[in-house]
Amino acid sequence: MRVKPLTSLIIEPTNTCNLRCTFCFVTDGMTRDEGFMDLKLFKKVIDDTPDLEHLCMHNWGEPLLHKEIFEMFDYAHQAGVKHIVMNTNGTLLTDKMVNKIVESPLNIIRFSIDGSADTFKRIRGVELQKIKENILRLKKAKEAKRPELSMGVVFTVEEDTQEDVEDYIDLWETIVDHVRTQPKLIQSPRSEPCPEPFGKDYGKLVVLWDGTVIPCCVDYNATLKLGNANSDRVSDLWNNSEIKALRNQHEKGDYPKVCVNCNECETSTTEKRFFFDEIQEAI
Repeated sequence: MRVKPLTSLIIEPTNTCNLRCTFCFVTDGMTRDEGFMDLKLFKKVIDDTPDLEHLCMHNWGEPLLHKEIFEMFDYAHQAGVKHIVMNTNGTLLTDKMVNKIVESPLNIIRFSIDGSADTFKRIRGVELQKIKENILRLKKAKEAKRPELSMGVVFTVEEDTQEDVEDYIDLWETIVDHVRTQPKLIQSPRSEPCPEPFGKDYGKLVVLWDGTVIPCCVDYNATLKLGNANSDRVSDLWNNSEIKALRNQHEKGDYPKVCVNCNECETSTTEKRFFFDEIQEAI
């Protein structure tokens, strides 16, 4: 299968979160230490990835808990990264935080909103109305000061919440710039190769808060270590022996443990994220 150039990174500012959502592995399953990425390490990661175009500033945890997150945005922007994206649970949007977001070089901000108010309360343990008010406050500020900042919401859909999708889209399309739905991650046997080690839309790696580099965000306990950004050049890890071995395993269907049971909730309202529609010929 064709391997695309490495032009994207997911960087985990922290794997600490102020919520305990029912479907999240931070709540149940994550055994690695919690912590916050050092700013010096972040700068090294950016410097070591010269072809970086797309930067996702979130993984497991709430990124706005990191006290230097805006310095990170600034450094990446100054280094020439074209697209900086962050997902947030939206609980920390004080007036001061809203101003920082609007004044930052962040290109896209997305809020994790799951279905109806009842569903949201059950899954995330907070009131949706409060988050909606925070989103509207940010919308007002960005329209006044930086309308090009794109705002969106993302809904992690389960079988028992897919009936919320239509009403969800109808509501949030009137408030934000884009609406996304994605299936909940579940543990069940994989049926076909995963595009992540090859690059689905573009080559992408994940750098965890402590510098550990892995090929996919689903590996929440970092079992597929490719190297560490503290000592390795991140761009070199896209073609090292570890990821080549992983690609070979996926092409043969002989998946490692973390991949063999990686799957997604089957719903009629979302498309799969981690599966090829068809096997690509090597070129």
